Amino acid sequence: MRYTDPWSEYLSQLQQYVEQQTKKLEQLEARVHKLENDQTNKHHTTIEKLEYNFDQLKIERLDGTLHIGISPDDLSKIDDVAFPQSPPTSIPNNQSAMKHQLIADLDIYLNEQGPHLLQQYANNYNYPMNDSFQALMLDDVRKQLPERIKYYEEEAHNNRHVTTEKDSRHYIFDQIKREIDYSLKKFFEQDQSKGE
Repeated sequence: MRYTDPWSEYLSQLQQYVEQQTKKLEQLEARVHKLENDQTNKHHTTIEKLEYNFDQLKIERLDGTLHIGISPDDLSKIDDVAFPQSPPTSIPNNQSAMKHQLIADLDIYLNEQGPHLLQQYANNYNYPMNDSFQALMLDDVRKQLPERIKYYEEEAHNNRHVTTEKDSRHYIFDQIKREIDYSLKKFFEQDQSKGE
């Protein structure tokens, strides 16, 4: 008959139990590490080029330019369109001051109404919208403001109903504001139609 020490037996069982728990812990740690890697890789998306061709808006890249105000006739040429950066021409001080004021007013409009408009359109069209994409779209619009102001300055100059600088400033502001609203809405409408 073999005599076993209860303490030895207990310590042996305890050691086996600790080894089993250690193995389970290592397995769980490996699973957690794998899940973390999968989660990290899952959220890492590389977007090389996004292009939306439609009536008044085009996004060439996420870090590109959001074109507003392109006429429907220009759509057939939109892939070939390049907007050369023309050197600034000398403008009379009152026009320069008006342009700066318009840019400031439109910037305020974009800061106050832009996020709300984007969120509203995103909700209406079930489009996922995060803050960075929202900021990117608004920045693209901001970059085009000087060019759009110049366009509407010429249009206001040719419009006989616009006679004063104040009328001109209101006219330009309203036209660009409408253009921004329309372009953003068209962006979501076009994206919605592509998803169907």
